[in-house]
Amino acid sequence: MATKPLIGITMGDPNGIGPEIIAKAVQSSEVLNICEPVIYASRSVLRKAELAFGLTIDCKIEDKGNFNDLEVNAGSIDKEAGEASLFFIEEAVKDALDKKIGAVVTAPISKESTHLSGSVYPGHTEMLRDLTGAENVVMLFEGGPFKVALATIHCALSEVPNLITKEKILTTLSVCDKDLREKYGIDNPRISVCGLNPHAGEAGAFGDEEINEIIPAVKDAVSNGINATGPLPADTLFYRANRGEWDLVLAMYHDQGLIPFKMLAFDTGVNVTLGLPIVRTSPDHGTAFDIAWKGTAKPTSIIEAIKAAVRLIRQ
Repeated sequence: MATKPLIGITMGDPNGIGPEIIAKAVQSSEVLNICEPVIYASRSVLRKAELAFGLTIDCKIEDKGNFNDLEVNAGSIDKEAGEASLFFIEEAVKDALDKKIGAVVTAPISKESTHLSGSVYPGHTEMLRDLTGAENVVMLFEGGPFKVALATIHCALSEVPNLITKEKILTTLSVCDKDLREKYGIDNPRISVCGLNPHAGEAGAFGDEEINEIIPAVKDAVSNGINATGPLPADTLFYRANRGEWDLVLAMYHDQGLIPFKMLAFDTGVNVTLGLPIVRTSPDHGTAFDIAWKGTAKPTSIIEAIKAAVRLIRQ
């Protein structure tokens, strides 16, 4: 029997649902049958989770920081919680780069708390890029009837048009094509590209980003051997994607891609960072401060994230 891989799981924000969903996930046979979990977290927080939810955490815990007396203030934005969140991510990534663990699964963090602690990153994706020295990274979501990647990630909607450049789209398509082949084992992946504007610009009537940036990028991608189609109107593209026409949809901005995806796969969706030298996955939801430490959080998405991590490293 093959040795089960070590999967690092980071605590996320201790004031959110991270500790609860981790404690529940590592009880699951779905997880324990396929991997050996290694939790990067404050032992005191995990102990509080055990007591609060009547669970016993019986797996390796990595707690190298000075967070043994970390307070839990459920649902609160807190500088120390942000510091702990970042510390355990950094530790898990170091161990993944050193091949001590096979993959990193990150529980949700609070951007407000991490910013209070001095972080400049808008989210995990950008932080992981710098921690690993990756050149280009892409946020992808899997677990539903179609995969979705994002050309732009955490930015104001007003900034999106200026970020949609030929170079950006071409680079994103290249990263997606490479990882779909290498990490997912898909030969000649079919990628559909969303338009930015209504009706994909209607030949310039509703905007010229398609004409000036997206169409030239898709043409160059095709000439580079990438099986890309588009840009297509997003209002009909996702209907077709749901019927299996493509392996991946490239959306131009966050909500364009994630509203249809999460509507169909909220509990089973998994966030995967493409372009990294390590495997990283996470649940597709946030800290859920409104239900934190109430015992009602479901571990479904983080279990799916762990399963996806194991599948990707085996691929």
